[in-house]
Parts: sequence; C-alpha cells; structure tokens
Amino acid sequence: MDVGNLHLLSTYLKKWSYQENRISVSYSYFTEVGYGRQAIDMRINSPQNMVNEFLNRAIYKVKELHLNSGKVKSDFTIKLVNETEAQRKLNLFLTKILKEFNTNKRSRGRVRMISSRSMDFYYNDFEYEPLNDEAKYYVHLNRGVNKMNGDLWSAAIEDLKIALTFNSEDPLVNKYLAEALLKNQKAEEALPYFEKYAEKEDTLDAYNNLAHAYIKIEKFKQAEDIVKKMKTKDPDDLVVKMLEAQIAYLQSKPYTEQLDKIMEIDEDWLREYLKKSWDFNLPGYSKDDSKMWNAATASRYLGYDRPFDLTKRAFNDEIPCYFDSEKGTIRFVKSELDHWVELQNRYKVDGITYRVYEDRLSKDELKIGAPIRKKKKTKEVPNGEGAVA
Repeated sequence: MDVGNLHLLSTYLKKWSYQENRISVSYSYFTEVGYGRQAIDMRINSPQNMVNEFLNRAIYKVKELHLNSGKVKSDFTIKLVNETEAQRKLNLFLTKILKEFNTNKRSRGRVRMISSRSMDFYYNDFEYEPLNDEAKYYVHLNRGVNKMNGDLWSAAIEDLKIALTFNSEDPLVNKYLAEALLKNQKAEEALPYFEKYAEKEDTLDAYNNLAHAYIKIEKFKQAEDIVKKMKTKDPDDLVVKMLEAQIAYLQSKPYTEQLDKIMEIDEDWLREYLKKSWDFNLPGYSKDDSKMWNAATASRYLGYDRPFDLTKRAFNDEIPCYFDSEKGTIRFVKSELDHWVELQNRYKVDGITYRVYEDRLSKDELKIGAPIRKKKKTKEVPNGEGAVA
C-alpha cells in the first residue's frame, strides 16, 4: 500500500453565513505529489467536532484528488503529518473564529468582520527551522500565494524568491513569481520566469502567460512566435485565436476578421473575453498625458451627463482608462474609446448600442489621443540624402 504524507501549510476563513450558521475554511497543503489548495464548508458546531470533521474531510478530499490524477495506485492512502499538533492549532484557530462569529451574530450583523481569519502552521521559527528543504520550499511558496490573494504583491515576491532558492526548477514557483512581478509593474523581470514556466510545463496555459508577458513589454514578434508554437498544439483553441487578434490590434493591424471567426464558434465566450480580458490600451499613450483626455472630456465624448458616471465604470474595468494612484488622476485615450465602442456594438457585448459625440468637443480636443501615425521609414540613396521609402 502506498502512503502519502499530508502536510498542512495554512488555513483561511473564506466566508461565513449567520443565517445558515455555516463557515467555509480554505486550506493549503503539500504531499509527495505536490502543492494544493482546497476549501471545506461546515456547519457551526463545537470547535473539537469541527476540527475532526475538517481533518477527516481534508484527508478524504486530498486522497480523492490524488487517485483521480492517476499519479498514485488504487490502494493509495493519506497520513497527516504532525496530526496532534495540527489538531491543537486548528482547535485554537476555530475557537477564536467561533467566539467572534457568535459575538457578531448576537450583534445582528453590526460587526461584520472577523479578525482571526488565517493561520500559518509554521509561523514560529522553532517549527520552521527543523523542516527539510522541500517543506521550506512549500512554506514560502504558499505564503507567496496567500499574499498574492491578498494583493500584497511586493511581499509575495519576497517569499516566492525565497522559495526559488529551495527549488528553482518547479514550474509552479516560476509561474507565481512571474505573475507577482507582472502585477508589480516589473514585466521585464518577470519574463525569464514565464519562460521557465512555459519550458517546464509545455501547456497552452503556460504559453498563453508567456505570450501576454511579451505583449506587456511590446515584444510583439516574440509573442507571435509563441502563438505559432501554440497553434502546433491546438490550432482550433479559442485562446490561440484570440491572442492572434489581440496582437494584431496592439500593432494597429486588421483584427476584427479574426474576432468574427471566434464569434461564429462561440459568441458567449467572445463577449465574456472582450468584457473581462481584452486589452484596449494601445502602445504609445500610457506615458504621455498630452495624448489623453480627462474624465470631463471623455464623458462628453461618450454622452455621459456626469464624469462620475464614466469614472465609476472605468474603476470597475468596464471602460479602458489609465489611473495614476500617486497623482490620483484618471485619463482616457480617444483611439481606445473608439475601439471600445466599435467592439461593444459589433459584438453586442453589453446588449447596448453606444455612440460617440464629436460635436460636443472642439477640434483641438478631438486631435488629442487620435491614432498615432507611424513615421515613414527612410532609406539611403547613392548621394547620401534621405528618400521616402
């Protein structure tokens, strides 16, 4: 019989319901097969009963996942490492949560936050230091992922880089570190980790991440090369087709014909992608405020009565914009808004027909953010003078 060792890394109170008297607790772990994250929904009971239910269900769920993966034999079983200590810590964790939960419940919802929401099983140095390198790797990997989930990108990078010192070959740490660096506006630094992830994983998802990293730093030729590699794996995949359209759009090349093809295959998928994932921000504008409109101008152009109505949608990532958190400013680009309106109407993304109102703007305002014209290349002629190519 094969026996796997289950190491619990952390737990987190995901959600709770006063009406249903239930809580949902997520947990992260690692075994010989690898790293994982799951959640368990439980009815409120005594802390010890909930600990027993949590551990029994966690062990069963991890075992089922391993069996379904095909990486273990049918007689595979799971053993919880440091079970007594894990029970003690979970008991303290759930006791604190239930105390606050019941206090909040009696206050009829006036207090909605529960402060004791997470626990790291290896928080103390005397628990962490005796671990072997494999366990230390997963401890820091998990801490990095937890911080990413909390939007603490800089802190996540620190832990993920520590994890990398214990295992630089695991595609998972390369993937998460690359994503954290990208979120922290460090696309160039993220690129080699995306490349390592794609090399090790060799999947469409990994290559998709790498292509987007190249797009982020405007290396479109390299992104196109990645798309070619993806097409050899699955030329009919919608993500591959969408990447081709996205790269064409960012280079101001024809792209709607490709979107039309996707529309014929799965119009709901296309609308959802355009709504949540399409990148409208064109190269050449982001670092130049002189090419951007403020909210007042953009709202007049799109027919909004108040700038607030526009900025509200922009902050919800519904309309392309540039937000500078340091200056507290939000800006818009005419060309991007024109493309946004075109795609919204062409593919009925919102089910609303949008218009633009050029008559509400001056000629000078309309020139701001207009499509950037590429300079014509020159070539040398025998007399050394420039000539238009």
